[in-house]
Amino acid sequence: MNYIYEAEGKTRAEAEQIALSALGLKEEDVTFEAVSAGKSFLGIVNRKPTVVRLFAKNVPIETVIKGTVITLIRKMGLTVENVGVHIEEESFVVSIDSEDSAILIGKQGRTLDSLQFLTNCMVDSRIRNNRRVVLDVAEYRARRKQRLTKLAKAVADRVARTSQSVLLEWMNPYERRIVHLALEPDERVTTRSDGNGVYKRVRVLPQKGRPGSGPQDRQDRPDRQDRERNFNRAPREEEEEDQDFNRKDAFDDQ
Repeated sequence: MNYIYEAEGKTRAEAEQIALSALGLKEEDVTFEAVSAGKSFLGIVNRKPTVVRLFAKNVPIETVIKGTVITLIRKMGLTVENVGVHIEEESFVVSIDSEDSAILIGKQGRTLDSLQFLTNCMVDSRIRNNRRVVLDVAEYRARRKQRLTKLAKAVADRVARTSQSVLLEWMNPYERRIVHLALEPDERVTTRSDGNGVYKRVRVLPQKGRPGSGPQDRQDRPDRQDRERNFNRAPREEEEEDQDFNRKDAFDDQ
């Protein structure tokens, strides 16, 4: 069983109380393990803080997720003011408020994706009923969802008008799912994911059966026109990394 929270204090009792207060738990709900004990100088002053880890017995899954996320962020040396957890569709959505939001999000959301992956690994899939944990900082995911939905619909209009496929930017599985679902009701186009690994690209194609959308048509091949329509080419390392991240319980592919 993984611990869900780590706290420090001048004494073990103080550290345990800090952990209980942070998660709103009672002593009978948890067990503690001392990681390091504060050392005293001449029996008077603690030179180092006491660090304890909190293990949950029977507590809500939302509390387990909250404690895990706070501990991970603090181990990164960053601050966290508030963490909220709620269920949205088939996921646990974690809303994070932090003064270090820009660092937590990272370039193109990569740091946030990594933190999300670690959280899904640390929180047993059995106790979260195989639901994914989705992290959001400063409403980044919400803003990103709006942007991708708007982009997907604009691209669908272009594909329907020109009968030529368009290849979108590199996305993680969560973002690709947004695009797939946004265009699923649109009978003019269809979508597929191209590439290997976690980060792939969504291709928007004319729906088969419409004029100019046969399987042998030029637009179904990654030709020069498609390359010219590529949005935000990924750095070379993005094509080679993340092979070890391809775990279904951490990222659900689409």
